[in-house]
Amino acid sequence: MNAPIRADQAVFEMRSHQAILIKNSNPMKVSAYHSYTPLRWSRGYLAVFALALVSLVGALPAQAQTAVDLVIGKGNTPDQVAYPGDVTTYTVTLTNGSHTVAADDIEITDDLPEDHLGNSIFGVPFNVMNTHGTYSYDAGSNTITVSDIDLAPSETMTLMYDVAVVTPFEGDYTNVASVTFPTAWIYDPDLTNNTTSYLLTVLEPLKYPAKSAVSTLVACQNEADAFHIIAGQMNGPILRSVPDGYFIGGRRWSQSATGLPGLVNPNGPGMPNIVTGAPNLVVNDLFVIRNSTSGVADVVFAAVWGYDGLYRTEDCGRTWSVVDFPGMAQESDPFKIVYAITRGPGGPLGYILYASADRGRVFRSLDGGITWDMTMSLPGGSADTPWALAADPNEPGLLFAGTFGNGLFISRDYGEYWERTGNNGIPGEGGMHIFDLEFDPEKMPQTLWAATAQGVFFTQDEGYSWAEQSDGLEITGNNGVTFVTKEARAIAFAKPNDASSLLDYSLYTAIWGAGIFRLEGDRYYTNWDPVLLRNMDTTALLVHNGELIVGTNGQGMFEIDISASSTANENESAEVPEGFSLQQNYPNPFNPTTSISFDLPQATAVKLSVFDVLGREVAVLVNGKLTAGNHAVSFDAAGMQSGMYIYRLETANQTMTKSMVLMK
Repeated sequence: MNAPIRADQAVFEMRSHQAILIKNSNPMKVSAYHSYTPLRWSRGYLAVFALALVSLVGALPAQAQTAVDLVIGKGNTPDQVAYPGDVTTYTVTLTNGSHTVAADDIEITDDLPEDHLGNSIFGVPFNVMNTHGTYSYDAGSNTITVSDIDLAPSETMTLMYDVAVVTPFEGDYTNVASVTFPTAWIYDPDLTNNTTSYLLTVLEPLKYPAKSAVSTLVACQNEADAFHIIAGQMNGPILRSVPDGYFIGGRRWSQSATGLPGLVNPNGPGMPNIVTGAPNLVVNDLFVIRNSTSGVADVVFAAVWGYDGLYRTEDCGRTWSVVDFPGMAQESDPFKIVYAITRGPGGPLGYILYASADRGRVFRSLDGGITWDMTMSLPGGSADTPWALAADPNEPGLLFAGTFGNGLFISRDYGEYWERTGNNGIPGEGGMHIFDLEFDPEKMPQTLWAATAQGVFFTQDEGYSWAEQSDGLEITGNNGVTFVTKEARAIAFAKPNDASSLLDYSLYTAIWGAGIFRLEGDRYYTNWDPVLLRNMDTTALLVHNGELIVGTNGQGMFEIDISASSTANENESAEVPEGFSLQQNYPNPFNPTTSISFDLPQATAVKLSVFDVLGREVAVLVNGKLTAGNHAVSFDAAGMQSGMYIYRLETANQTMTKSMVLMK
């Protein structure tokens, strides 16, 4: 039988218990209990003390023996704003704040947010990285749980995961992470840091700008294995599409978040970053490096006119970083221009990247575009600007450079030495603009196709001789007059080729002023057929997911089903509408003269002016009343410096502007 507890013994047990708790929560108070002198109590105080003891023990955590301050935190990258289809990364941390006591059997829960219909705004988490405990995800409750977490004194555990935004509804969404612990033996003196939350703002994407000038297009697969279309413009921000299936009502678009010139957070650090003032860029080329690893996005490079010249994104255009080209710009001339990017076999990664820049310079990278070194320049300096690049897909080191006004150059040693090819069969002894170069995916021997200012050509002997394939590049205008147009801006291969049992691919070309044409059957012996966008200045082509995506100059973007496209299905409503319009100058880039055309639906007073990039008026080409109809004005920029210029057409009721590039 146990002996009864004396009152003074009860006081000792109570104070001993309290001393342990206070020692763990506030060591500075422990000294008050280091010495103990038994008290003598009268029976009158015993009942009062018993009630006080019950009250004190009831207020303490059940069977509490030690105190540990557990601190949970949560963060998000790359920012606090996302669009449908974006992939965002969350990081949850849990820290044992005690320097002496371990915390075992801890559990954290992360409740993912839902939209107003009760559906999760995220897809299933992926790319999960968890340093402690057992991870699980319950789709029914939309909750992440990590259980059986053991943390040594001062130790931190980390949970990271990716989620794709799948809700089509804009709004502010908060997800909450919290920690629970076994109260039988542990308690936390500070409960304010046991719960954390993070706010994500989902924005509604926009339709593609109707009057944009699209210069280049690529498709990029993100971490969730969904595809964004990235569009570079001649004078506008780089745009990225919402992946198919994430937004109802046609393809929608958003701007990049950070990393490009002028992209800053207007709301300050830590606040939602809603881009409102992204600068207009002249994007010469976009190039994508496919990543075959699921959960890792493709890498995309953007070659631009000015600023830092070359940018890189690893999240399909949501954020960008500057790529440094050593020796590219001098202190006396910091202006950077990158024209084209391509890849060829070889190097430690199995491929080598090549990029062309102003003054005929060519750079290469052996590490996937992280670092670059400069090879030898094309002979002739700035007169031989490498506007287009193509690397032989089978032979390492074999490169081709299409120039602005001087035909084709070739290098057989990874860009170290360049020479002009024969260019036989090209008008003007090869002295013409080459806008695009593409290797044929089927034809043997290896065939290189070129989109030029004089039509479409191909070579099977490394550019020594060329054969023209421009028959059929003609259209009939609204007045019934048929005319031939040969300025090919881009070419692309696409399946299917239903007209041939020998070749699987059809060949498409974008013609300035005439829309899209296609070669079916044996493309070396057949004529081009018009497909759609008659009379439009088409500039860029992308074959993606069974569709042909077409960029135009000033009329935005169009998408057509390749299997359904034919001359019989031509969309007559896609013709340029009659009325007030300002056309892109031709040629562009130019040196030193160019022509600017515009349409007036009625006689009116007109002013046509040219401005530099600082907004200074440098020329007035027209200032007076003109009759209704089409007008063309010549602009002579002799004496002006190379660079981008803006020309503006003003009437009493409307104003339109476009950009042009002077290249000397």
